[in-house]
Amino acid sequence: MYSQKDMDQINGRIRKNLLVLGPVLAVLLAGYIYALKAGVQWLAMVIGPLMFVAACYGFLAWLWPNLRYRRFLDDMANGLTRALEGTVLDIAEAPELRDGAMVLPVRLRLAENADHDGEVRHTSALAERLRLEQPEAADAGDEDVRILYLNASKREGFPGPGARVSLLCSGRHIKQVNAA
Repeated sequence: MYSQKDMDQINGRIRKNLLVLGPVLAVLLAGYIYALKAGVQWLAMVIGPLMFVAACYGFLAWLWPNLRYRRFLDDMANGLTRALEGTVLDIAEAPELRDGAMVLPVRLRLAENADHDGEVRHTSALAERLRLEQPEAADAGDEDVRILYLNASKREGFPGPGARVSLLCSGRHIKQVNAA
């Protein structure tokens, strides 16, 4: 699902933002220095805060979201991964922001008695953990339902509810999907 193309796109956006923000701040800084040297206090008092606001807005509105998303993509490419197998129960319609990416929560029922590393686990311990953490899940028996996150821009081609899937995940984010 993720490729070098995604990383190239976000790096291009960061470069574009820096190419716009850099000259704007340079012009404001030059105007501020001119106002200080020429002794035009009112101009320095206008340009100083304007330069501060432009720098803060440029960083917080343009650069920071792109830097967070680049860090997310780097984690997806180089971070720890695990395999999960199960059945997709449902996919949320409304995206939400998690770890710098707009994602859709996906509920997945894991295959019976198989954990993420493929080893067979004792179902009684799993059921007990579910009863302690989620009292409403105690009636579900030994079901292990997980909430994973699918990048909203990667929704196309993802299997719908009821499909058996094999997922490769990085943390709680879906990195790759294969129909089982």
